[in-house]
Amino acid sequence: MNFFKTFIPVIIAIFLILFDYKLSYLNSLRQGVATLISPVYMLVSLPEKLYTWINEQGTGKDQLLSDNQNLNSQLLKLKAQLQQTEQLALENTKLKSLLNSSHTLQQAKFSLARVEHVRRSRLKKQLIINKGSDDQLRIGQVVLGAQGVVGQITELTPMSASILMASDPTQYIPVKSARNGIQAISQGLAENKYHMRLNFVEPELDIKINDLFLSSSLGGKFPDGYPVGRVIHVEKHKNESFLHVILAPIQQTSDLEFVIILEKS
Repeated sequence: MNFFKTFIPVIIAIFLILFDYKLSYLNSLRQGVATLISPVYMLVSLPEKLYTWINEQGTGKDQLLSDNQNLNSQLLKLKAQLQQTEQLALENTKLKSLLNSSHTLQQAKFSLARVEHVRRSRLKKQLIINKGSDDQLRIGQVVLGAQGVVGQITELTPMSASILMASDPTQYIPVKSARNGIQAISQGLAENKYHMRLNFVEPELDIKINDLFLSSSLGGKFPDGYPVGRVIHVEKHKNESFLHVILAPIQQTSDLEFVIILEKS
């Protein structure tokens, strides 16, 4: 009896499987049952799907943030490289301008240096360059820019040098007019502007606005023929024996990054 209770359901199940396999009569019934219980499946699987979706969203956001940070990092690196390239191009242009300056270098031997610092005050106008006694520089060497005379080395350390600018009140430069050869001595003015005056210019001498004055070899302090300044003011003061003549330096310091140091003979 127990045998029949156990195997009769099994035999019926096998029969139904074979019957469905051969004739497919139970397809519609199976589809109907699947349709009825599909909401149950959806309800049961909902927590798992929700967890998967949340996990995917979090992973996607983290990935996007990571990608964004990487892209920003690469962009910054590219910008830095571009700035370095532009800086090199600018320095190259300035060096070319310096070596192909408006005045011809009269000496074959010279060295280049970079301006590290500018000291600006009424009473002290100096440049500090990145070369010194270790580079065989000497006190008294004349320093030029792309446009004209910058000044003269007055102090040295092993790795730097101080240049007394042409517009410093204690700097005297023998000069001559490029137009008619009139000679004078330029001296920096004790003011915030980078101006110079011409000393010992007699009233009857022919000096005009925009006259260019060049360095003179008189006294052996400076080489001959380098631009120093241009006349911006001429005036005769009462009870004075000389003209009041003001020069503006040819070489401005606002864009001065490199200088030429002439070898002292």
